[in-house]
Amino acid sequence: MALRIVLVDDDKRFRTTARRALEAEGVEILAEIAYGGDAVTAVEDCYPDVVLVDVRMPGIDGMEVARRLQGKVGTTVVILISTLDADHGRLLADGLAAGYIPKDELSLAAITELLD
Repeated sequence: MALRIVLVDDDKRFRTTARRALEAEGVEILAEIAYGGDAVTAVEDCYPDVVLVDVRMPGIDGMEVARRLQGKVGTTVVILISTLDADHGRLLADGLAAGYIPKDELSLAAITELLD
């Protein structure tokens, strides 16, 4: 069965690129969300396996989305994504998310590594 993902990022170009790349690897993108404020509702409606959330977004950022999702969505795993330095991103993810993937390294393999 394909990994089911909700992608949360305010950059439409990135969402389009990420969707195409992940779908080519057999991932099912359930929803693309542009605003952090819409993420929790979308995740509760879709019950994805993974939520990929950009750290930096206007309004409700990825850190707040991760906080709001903690304990609310069963087995859904939150992974932060960004252009931040990998070490910085991992520090931010600690305790809030399963991990961090730099946007330029986003792939099914990178996601799967964090799920193991």
